[in-house]
Amino acid sequence: MKVIHYCNLFRQYGIMRRMPESNTYTDSAIALAQQLKKGSLLYYVYEKAGRLHHGISQYAKAVSYYEKALEVCRQYKYKIGEAGVLLNMGDLYLIIKDYVHSLEANKMSLNLYEQMGREDGVLNCMMNIGLTYLDLKQISEGLPYMKKALAGFEKEDPASRGVAVANSAIAAAYMKATEAELNKEGIKANQQYTLALNCYNKAYVIALKEDDPALAADIQSDIGEIYDKMGDAKKAFQAFNRAMELDREHEDYSVAADNLLSTGIHFVKLKDDMNGLNYFRSSMRVAEKYMAIGSLKALYEQMSYLYERVGMFDSSLAYYKKYIVVRDSLYGEEKEKEITRQQLRLDMDIKEREYKYSKQLIDEELKQQLLVAERQKDQLELAEKEKSLQRLLFLQEQSKLENEARQQSIVFQQQQDRSRFEKAIAQKQISNQQLQLQYNRNLNLFFLVAVLVLLGAASSIYYSQRKTKKLNGIISEQKKTLEELVTVKDQVLGTLSHDMRTPINSLISFTHLLERDTIPQDKMKLYAAQLKNTLGYTQGLMDNLLKWATSQMHGFTPNIERVDPREITDQVLLTLTDAATQKELLIEHNIIAGSSVLADREMLASVIRNLLSNAIKFSHKKGSIRLESMITGTHIKLVIADEGMGMGAEKVALINDAASRSVKSSKGTGQEKGNGLGLILCKSFVAMMNGRMEVKSKIDEGTVFTVWLPISENIG
Repeated sequence: MKVIHYCNLFRQYGIMRRMPESNTYTDSAIALAQQLKKGSLLYYVYEKAGRLHHGISQYAKAVSYYEKALEVCRQYKYKIGEAGVLLNMGDLYLIIKDYVHSLEANKMSLNLYEQMGREDGVLNCMMNIGLTYLDLKQISEGLPYMKKALAGFEKEDPASRGVAVANSAIAAAYMKATEAELNKEGIKANQQYTLALNCYNKAYVIALKEDDPALAADIQSDIGEIYDKMGDAKKAFQAFNRAMELDREHEDYSVAADNLLSTGIHFVKLKDDMNGLNYFRSSMRVAEKYMAIGSLKALYEQMSYLYERVGMFDSSLAYYKKYIVVRDSLYGEEKEKEITRQQLRLDMDIKEREYKYSKQLIDEELKQQLLVAERQKDQLELAEKEKSLQRLLFLQEQSKLENEARQQSIVFQQQQDRSRFEKAIAQKQISNQQLQLQYNRNLNLFFLVAVLVLLGAASSIYYSQRKTKKLNGIISEQKKTLEELVTVKDQVLGTLSHDMRTPINSLISFTHLLERDTIPQDKMKLYAAQLKNTLGYTQGLMDNLLKWATSQMHGFTPNIERVDPREITDQVLLTLTDAATQKELLIEHNIIAGSSVLADREMLASVIRNLLSNAIKFSHKKGSIRLESMITGTHIKLVIADEGMGMGAEKVALINDAASRSVKSSKGTGQEKGNGLGLILCKSFVAMMNGRMEVKSKIDEGTVFTVWLPISENIG
């Protein structure tokens, strides 16, 4: 989809710090999402833009985009998105030391996650709140949140990375805690180091298991510092040494520089200045190469102190000057963060005043509505009195009309007696006329019956001919269907008789050769590889035949459920990796993650497998295959496109014809065989899942298969 493409572009330019291009694509993505009137897309763009500026330290812009994403989520009641944005904002406020807003955002996110029953989100919020209190050095307030997060992570998976991070944070809290805070937690002063070491050791085991060498190295460096404080120089050096070994396995160079610096400080404390200086120099090479500014500040300060202690004052002064330069640059960054923090607080104050003013307007409007309601009540009472008066007038008029009706009744009775007399005289005249009419009626009835008989005969002949014509049409249609079914049957039987006999004969011949034990090892491998390819084709043939036969059974119904197309496509790609690798194909996988359609899981997997197999089969070596999806109204459109051999217009029309039941197979670019059942199966399965399939192709330009399936949910 074009919006997602724009998002990818502005993220790439943003990471490269090419902000004019990044801002242009950001504006284009927002405008297109607004034009499409899709809340889900608009939220996606704002949230991506917020995270980009968050990551490159442009915090004011990040907050602006996050707030727009929040507006969209609240407008469309998308709570999971709202909770995620608030969690990111809490992390941002913690970076710029705006602890009040950090705690507020994290707690709002926590409430939303609790309402939705999303345990993973709840645990992340608790961890962030604990880290905020840790940064504030309020250990007693932060430890309960970190311990709750740890318990939740351990319940979900005792060996997860979240458990490692939580244990590391708790260990850091123990080391930063004052004696009073430790006593409040029921921890004695001599237990501080033991508890921190236990937490770090648990975290270290998990970091190794999760293959996270950067986290493991950081933990070992912290362990070394604890042993340094305990006065155990041997164990401290062992821990620092393990940290430096792990640094060779990751690319977080700021961690590596810090670990080398900590090792150098360890030797300086032991009065081993030469070793300390060597580690300082190693740390400086890494920090200067990868611009680890925080590490360089501490490193230059330590080297100035070391040279001063050994009497090399010129070197000490040179490194002190470097320290001042780095410190001032860091101060500039802190000042920029402070300006950003003040700007955000000012924005929040303005919004708060706007909210109070808006509330006052609402209160005034409510008072006006109450006055209008009182006025309407008085009007209703007056209307009720008018109704009572009108009812009295109505009763008087009703009595007058009843008297007039009684007088009219007497006059009507007199007129009725006179009419009876006149009627008796007229009755005799009517009797004579009736005799004449009866004769005329009998004559007319005779002619009428004759006409009806003739019309009935004509109608019977007409409807008989019409029914015969309709039956002929049905018979013609059934004849066409039977002919197509016979064609499919002949195709299936021909495939079975030829393609099944060949691999079986090959397998029998291979077993005879094995019994004689006369095949050289190199030919054995060649025959085995050929037999494997033949049996692989036969397995695919049998799978399609069985599924086609099952779909033709009377009473067969698919199991329609909510299915993630991305998950199904990932599974199918695993099974076809070897075939794609043999042709050195590039597969662009752009199926949207997290979307869902209403489909039968096995049927959808079979459709994607057959279409992707065809794309691989007809692709040229080193070609490319594109997989993508997009939301179109009430459906999700899945596209599988290749740049291979393509098909002629006649074959394309035959595949797109809903009534067609047979498709002739062709050989692939690598002379791969087919049986023609795959596309029949795809058309049948897509129709049974209330979807539709379409193909577009040109010879030597490639083929595009498109499948529409009903979407199961839509936040926009």
